[in-house]
Amino acid sequence: MRELPMGEKINCEWLRNELEGLRPGDAGNASPLLVQLPEELRAHAAACAECQAALQNWADTRQAFAAMSEDLPQPGRWFTARVMGAIAAQEHDIEERKNGFWVNVRRLAPRLVALATLLLMLGGTWAFQERRAASSMQGTRMGPVESIFEGVPAPPNDDIIATAHEDKLP
Repeated sequence: MRELPMGEKINCEWLRNELEGLRPGDAGNASPLLVQLPEELRAHAAACAECQAALQNWADTRQAFAAMSEDLPQPGRWFTARVMGAIAAQEHDIEERKNGFWVNVRRLAPRLVALATLLLMLGGTWAFQERRAASSMQGTRMGPVESIFEGVPAPPNDDIIATAHEDKLP
């Protein structure tokens, strides 16, 4: 782009940005496109040779696209449903490849917890029965078990009782 004053550069950029949002209009002709632009840009496009060339290029490009689209076959009734189904299937495959292992682990986790609980209960029951059987077999050979607490109360200390009783005598 040649050196333009700052306001002219901004208008040229603004015009090119506005062209992107326009409807195609009449293919090959830039004048219907000017009607769709704001008044300030129309005045700028009339004065700027580069913007007129950009308008004509845009119209020619749209004309070429219109000619290409005429030769394309039209989609059938169920085209959208099939395409969306194919996209969903591909997304599912990608997600499965990405997180497949962890998804399977999450599905398997409740079963593993149930199995671990069952094994813990069976093992605990077996260990308890084995200990009971072992203690009943060795119960006759074992002596009395010492405990922190005494099973039989200690005999009273006669000295303490006698001194307390003697103090009360006249």
